[in-house]
Amino acid sequence: MQGNSWALLVLSLCVLPGCGSLLPSEQAEVLSPFNDYLDAEIRYSQAQPGKTTRSELFSLGFDPLAQGNGKMLSFIDLRLMFVQPNVPIEYLPDGLLQCLEAKDRCIGYAFDFNKTDTQRVGNFWADVFNFRKKRELQGWAFRAVFVLVDDTLVHKVSNGEPNIRRYEVKRNPLGPLQGAGEFFSDQLK
Repeated sequence: MQGNSWALLVLSLCVLPGCGSLLPSEQAEVLSPFNDYLDAEIRYSQAQPGKTTRSELFSLGFDPLAQGNGKMLSFIDLRLMFVQPNVPIEYLPDGLLQCLEAKDRCIGYAFDFNKTDTQRVGNFWADVFNFRKKRELQGWAFRAVFVLVDDTLVHKVSNGEPNIRRYEVKRNPLGPLQGAGEFFSDQLK
C-alpha cells in the first residue's frame, strides 16, 4: 500500500504543469558592497590618483579587511603584475613608475567581485534522464587594482563584464548510460 502512495506522489509531481520549475537553479555571489556592476564602476571612478587616500578608498567600498574579497599586494606582486619583459619601463604610467621607485612604500589592492545566477531550463525529462541539460547564466563581474604610495592612490585599473549572458547545452545521446563506461572503469581501479 505504501508503494502505491510513493508512486502516486511521484506521478503527481511529474504530471504537474511547469515541470521545468522542478529543475535545479544556482546563485553564486562574491560578497561585495556593490549592488551591481554600475554601482562598482561609479565608486571606482570616484577614486582619483594623486588625491584619494587609503581611508577614502576604503570608504568607497574597496577595503580588503572590512569588505573582504580583496588581495593585498606587495611591491614585488605589483612589479610582477605590471612589468613585462618585452615592454620598456618608460611605457608604464607615471603612477606605476612612482611605485617602482618607492619600493617598500608601495602597496596594492586587487578586488574581484561577481554575482551570477544559473537556471536550468528546458525539458524536465530530458534533463532528469541526462539526455540534454540546458543552463542559462546571467550576472556581472568587476575587477579592480589600486596602487598606493605612502597611503595615496597613484594608479588604478579595472576591467569586467557588466552584463554576463551565457547559454550552455550539454547533450548526451545515450542519456543515463553516457557516463557508465567511466564509472565502471573507475570502480575497477
